[in-house]
Amino acid sequence: FERMAHGEIEGLFCWGQNPAVGGPSSRMERRALAKLKWLVCVDLWETETASFWQRDAGVDPAAIDTEVFLLPAAASVEKEGSISNSGRWAQWRYKAIDPPGEAKDDLSIITELVYRLKDLYKDKGGAFPKSILNLSWDYGLKDVDGRIHHPSTREVAKEINGFFLKDKVIKGKLFKAGSMVPSFAYLQEDGSTCSGNWLYCNSVSDTENKMMRRGTSDPRGLGFYHEWAWCWPVNRRILYNRASVDEAGRPWANDKPVIWWDSIARKWQGDVPDGGWPPGTKYPFIMLPYGHARLFAPGLADGPFPEHYEPLESPVKNFMSSQQVSPVIVRWDKMTHREITCDPMVVEGCVAALYGTEAAKRFPIICTTYRVSEHWQTGQMTRWLPWLCELMPELFVEMSEELARIKGIKSGDKVRISSIRNQEGIIAYALVTKRFRPYKIQGNLYHQVGLPWHFGYKGLATGAIANDLTPFVGDANTMIPEYKAFLVDVNKVQGE
Repeated sequence: FERMAHGEIEGLFCWGQNPAVGGPSSRMERRALAKLKWLVCVDLWETETASFWQRDAGVDPAAIDTEVFLLPAAASVEKEGSISNSGRWAQWRYKAIDPPGEAKDDLSIITELVYRLKDLYKDKGGAFPKSILNLSWDYGLKDVDGRIHHPSTREVAKEINGFFLKDKVIKGKLFKAGSMVPSFAYLQEDGSTCSGNWLYCNSVSDTENKMMRRGTSDPRGLGFYHEWAWCWPVNRRILYNRASVDEAGRPWANDKPVIWWDSIARKWQGDVPDGGWPPGTKYPFIMLPYGHARLFAPGLADGPFPEHYEPLESPVKNFMSSQQVSPVIVRWDKMTHREITCDPMVVEGCVAALYGTEAAKRFPIICTTYRVSEHWQTGQMTRWLPWLCELMPELFVEMSEELARIKGIKSGDKVRISSIRNQEGIIAYALVTKRFRPYKIQGNLYHQVGLPWHFGYKGLATGAIANDLTPFVGDANTMIPEYKAFLVDVNKVQGE
């Protein structure tokens, strides 16, 4: 978004995302959207991102030149395909009903875009034309016009698995062109195979889509369920499972054997082995250079060992280290919000962190954001459902009884929450609870408040955007935003 803000990006496809609400320092992200020439949003309802140019967003539509397209999408029950969970299980979901009106599933929308792009490249050319013109797109039966109008996710699943592009003999076995690659170990470097994702090799065979399996057998009661769906890679339910045995292949935990070596059959039993070598021939952590687990992680931007840093916006001194905040965090606000920055050379008189500054005194309260069970993420799905809106209709700010007493606030009062980025603040209803208690740190009391981040200006339930307060700071390795800890002030709205 910082590149958008500088006019370096002309267009954006926003597919099932709502950064106008969910992004850190989301006011900046909405301003960045106004620098685009075009924006395509694909969603079930009109989101704040799709409507960032409207008066609801507090802007003048006449001042925004971005051309916005909103494509109606299909909900999960209106399309079929696979989903993967955090346990690496890839499970197939089936279509229950057709999407309403002109709404289409994602694959149909992408397929139409592919054909339009091919036509444009053919007629007008463009950068790297071969990558578009020669792109294979064979996910279904072609109509008389030579195009696929009803693409199949089952065909996509086959390509993600991978298949042989020509006849190939491997380990004395002939694999015919078009047959599925049985595992990533069979992927070839001579161009005879292809795979959309090597981790998903083995998810589809020549006879079945394994993600559709629904077997409930679990003979050892360890929760493997090898016949339920499919788990990447190669249906292995526990990664590095050979680390659970000694050098002879005997389980360290005899009462819960994950895997063991059958000396008679000369093969591993239990879970799919993380490599089929006999015991004692290869160390178990096969993806690491030495085959062993590591006590530290080389290659990380902030060093190999854990180190405690305070958040950029913290009211307390880091008593674990002389370094207050991480020196390698990613700071986009150097280019957008110039109140603070990690680099003193960027703006004269700037500071590396809020601790000990006048800003920390003006905004002395720690704030965090969180979810509630009635809403999902930015609310783009749940704030359009009346029963959920009835259960959780308004934005609230949760605070301790102690802070409420100091501020003269009671539950139900309208309060203003402000930060260094949004000094006019946002409005929410006070919720005084026993869940929040003051922190006693280094002999001083510090108060904290919490805001759910589901609300915006669209939908049946609307409210201020919590992320209008949050900082635009990224983790040094992943750039995950640091918007769970920042500083605010909270005051009762007078006359309310």
